[in-house]
Amino acid sequence: MILFSVRDCGRQALTLVILLLSSCATSPVRTSESRAVPPSRLLPAFSRVSQASPHKAQVSIIRDSGSLNVGNRAKLFIDGALIALLWSGERVDVFLSPGYHIFGVQGELMGAVEETSSSLDAGRSYHFRITPGESSFRIQPTAEF
Repeated sequence: MILFSVRDCGRQALTLVILLLSSCATSPVRTSESRAVPPSRLLPAFSRVSQASPHKAQVSIIRDSGSLNVGNRAKLFIDGALIALLWSGERVDVFLSPGYHIFGVQGELMGAVEETSSSLDAGRSYHFRITPGESSFRIQPTAEF
């Protein structure tokens, strides 16, 4: 007696593929649910961007959670300076002078730096998310959530 049909095998295989793919997915992390990067992974250049001021823009950068590239820390650069090393679900807050800034990210175990730029205004808050891919990280502006 056959307990399942070929059709059932196809459905089970499709379900397995969907579960495997979704386990590699990443998802945005709410600011309130993110963890601050510990001081041991805030690098010397962080001190130049760590002081809050009404004359500066506040920028929160959060790395997505999920299992994709989970064993690879993201190196965060601002205007070419290495600021911090982030694990999944972590956040770093910086305070930048108004004007044009370049944000970059690179996997500690990966090649090229991926960059984006943004013009910032004093007294405003901005949010960026770091999303891991199969072979690199990406940094992009996002809405706070």
